[in-house]
Amino acid sequence: MNRNEHLSAILSEGRTLISACDTAPDGGVAACPGWTNTELLGHISNVWGFVAAQVRAADTSGPSRPDPVDADESSDLLNDLISVLESTDASQPAWNWSSDTTVGFWVRRMACETAIHRWDAEDAAGATSPIESGLAVEVVDEAVNVVFRFQRGGPVVDHPSGSLHLHATDCDGEWLVVPGDAGLVVTREHAKADTAAAGTASDLALFVWGRGGNDLQFWGDEAELEAWASVAP
Repeated sequence: MNRNEHLSAILSEGRTLISACDTAPDGGVAACPGWTNTELLGHISNVWGFVAAQVRAADTSGPSRPDPVDADESSDLLNDLISVLESTDASQPAWNWSSDTTVGFWVRRMACETAIHRWDAEDAAGATSPIESGLAVEVVDEAVNVVFRFQRGGPVVDHPSGSLHLHATDCDGEWLVVPGDAGLVVTREHAKADTAAAGTASDLALFVWGRGGNDLQFWGDEAELEAWASVAP
C-alpha cells in the first residue's frame, strides 16, 4: 500500500470504529479485558491525538505529550490526525520507539492499529467484517518486521524458540520468521518452519495481534503458536 492508501484506510477504518463504538458503547472488548467500547474509543482517541503531537513536534529526542482528550472529540481528533499526516512529508522526523523515526512510520502504524481496533469495536458490537486484504497484509508485515522487534517498552528480545511461517491464501502474502541470537530474521518466502498458520490475510492479521485464529489452519506445536500470537502487546 502507498501513503495515500494508508491515509484513506486510517480515515475509513476510524470512522467505522467510531460508529461501532457509538452503536454499542457498553459492549465488552474481548481483546482488552475490562474494557467496553467506551474505553476503547477513549484509548484510540488518545492515540490519534498523541500521534498528531509527535508529527507536529518533529523531535526524535523523546515523546511529546498532548493533553488528555475526551472520547466525544474522536471525530475531530481523527480528522486532525489525517490533516497533519497529509500535510507533512513522510521523511520528516517524528518520535517513536522503532528504528524508523519518521512520519512514514506513523502513517503505516495508524492504518494498522486503527484497523485492528475497528475489528475489536465491531466484535464488541456483535458483528465483524474482515480487514481488507491489502491492509491486512500491511498489518501482518508491520507486526513481524516492527512490532515483533520494537515496542514502547524497548526492543523485544524474548521470542519463541521455533520458526514461524505465515501464508495468506487469498492474496500474495507469505512470511518466514526465524529467531536467533542476533534477533529475528524475516523473509517473504514460502518455506518450511517449525510452526505455520495459513488462511486469509485478515485472519492472519488478527492472529499475530492475539485476536484468535479459529478459521486458520495450523501446523506444529500449539504452545509455540500461542507464544507467537502473544508477542504483540
